[in-house]
Amino acid sequence: MHHPTGGYVGGMSWTERFNAAMLQAFRGRTTAPELLPMVLSQAAVQVLPVDGVGISMTDELRVPLGASDPMVARAERLQTTLGEGPCLSAAADGEPVIADLATMAASWPLFCRELTEQTPYRSVAALPLRLDGGRVLGALDLYSTGSDALPQELVEDVSLELAEPITAMVFGSSAVDADRFTPPLWLAADSVIDRMNVWVAVGLVLEKARLDNAGALAVLRAYAFDRAASLDDVAADLTSGKLRPESLLN
Repeated sequence: MHHPTGGYVGGMSWTERFNAAMLQAFRGRTTAPELLPMVLSQAAVQVLPVDGVGISMTDELRVPLGASDPMVARAERLQTTLGEGPCLSAAADGEPVIADLATMAASWPLFCRELTEQTPYRSVAALPLRLDGGRVLGALDLYSTGSDALPQELVEDVSLELAEPITAMVFGSSAVDADRFTPPLWLAADSVIDRMNVWVAVGLVLEKARLDNAGALAVLRAYAFDRAASLDDVAADLTSGKLRPESLLN
């Protein structure tokens, strides 16, 4: 980790730095809207003093939606597969969870064992992603290779300045302040709620296979193409339970 801590760095807030990183990620390339959660995770890890960032859904379905890299994707899968971890606790309690190695071992022993065996991460902070009405739909997970927990003040800053705009773009909340944050142009034209169905389908495939978001999306598209179906139709079948993720991977 090499980023300085504090709400402002070089006169820029976390929101401003995150906004710049996200816009840079989209500039000069065509990125599928279905990969937005991955891009948000990658932008967040560029500006925060952490080594990995993941975005997960914890509502009716527990699925990873986006990860900054494949190692984070593995860590996110562990939480949803094992049914325990800081992400699920933050979503259940509606409060940020900050955990060093000792806290993880005491609170989620199975998750802690698998995390330390399969990844380099030794501390995690999880921030609930909350809609305007207070309903928690997911979590923003911040992974660090250092054993020290992130400072409480930093987590509070990130919760206010990054969790809110991420919630707005992923789950369709109106919490984002348009004067402070500039989302990609296609968000204004596409229905975020409809698009989220595909993001969840990508997450379901991610949970079952060691793929990144782009790989999981490619599996969905190939399955849809082979059956002359639309991506939206395949996503609907997956999220409704009509189609199992394993069927796409066999």
